[in-house]
Amino acid sequence: MNYVTPETRIIRSRRDTSGSDSTLEGATWYDVDVTMRNARTGEEEQEDQEPKTLSRHGFQLVSLTCSDVMSELPQGHEHELDYFDQNQVVEQYYPICEALVRNILTMQQEQEQEQENDGKDASSTSNRPFLVKAFDHNVRSAVPSSTSTRKQQRRHIKNSTGGTVQQPVAVVHGDYTRTSAPKRIQDLAMPPKTNDVLRGRVGGRGGQDDENNMSLLDPLVAQEAVEGKRRYALINVWRNIQRDKLPVRQYPLACVDAASVRFDDLRTFQIHYSDRIGENYFACHDARHEWWYYPDMTTEEALLIKQWDSFGDLAKGFDRDHFHCHRQRHHDDDGQGNVVDGVSTRG
Repeated sequence: MNYVTPETRIIRSRRDTSGSDSTLEGATWYDVDVTMRNARTGEEEQEDQEPKTLSRHGFQLVSLTCSDVMSELPQGHEHELDYFDQNQVVEQYYPICEALVRNILTMQQEQEQEQENDGKDASSTSNRPFLVKAFDHNVRSAVPSSTSTRKQQRRHIKNSTGGTVQQPVAVVHGDYTRTSAPKRIQDLAMPPKTNDVLRGRVGGRGGQDDENNMSLLDPLVAQEAVEGKRRYALINVWRNIQRDKLPVRQYPLACVDAASVRFDDLRTFQIHYSDRIGENYFACHDARHEWWYYPDMTTEEALLIKQWDSFGDLAKGFDRDHFHCHRQRHHDDDGQGNVVDGVSTRG
């Protein structure tokens, strides 16, 4: 895993409208071999292993064939989408991700309340429904490592303002920080900025004119969230989008159990856009980090990753966060090293 050294402080880069970063400044890398655990349960060697959940571990695998999960998804969700067409993803796939996350959060809330009530039915408990909004996504695909070959084979996203398919991120990182998480919520209560996927799509379809650049969130709701009056979370939905429906065999996404992370492990990565500055976390290695991954993820599964929780330990000033990384996996004995095509949607 590609960590940064403890001596590293702030890392910086500039991101263009295609989604590509300039050379990272301030990063010193530390390549570490780690123990990678199989997160799948039900297999012989994992019979006694508890399933990973968003609330306890910061990530969770969801089967898209499970009736409980799929019961509230929009009709026609199985329609074959072109994930390299930004219009199709925003208009057809975003509602699917929103319904999926809302359904999972609702089920977890009911289960937690039932446990608190000693097994009694908690369905009558009054809860405010979850407001879930998808606002961004990245499409990633592994191509040969040669820089010249990558440039030649870089695929452009249709109906976007210069967006391209990105390489898997081979750096240990988390997508939001104590600063950038609340700032992102505030940004979503304003018209989309230059690099935002929703630019020209909120309030209308297509185009870049002002009348189609309304805010995604109600400014009052966003303000209440950053003031601590509402709980909010930023969650990624990661999918295998191979058209031939092959499982992921190279560069699967690996996650760290949030309980094994401390704030001192994190280093700020500043991303300079033309009209704003975003922040991610990079990480320094510690032997306590527990790495997990789901081998052979199929197109009928989704990996949910909690990037930020305003009621979480890190937001409250305690030591606990989550990060993740694409890891390279060598070809299996059958010689089939299926390369990942994946889409990660944020909401």
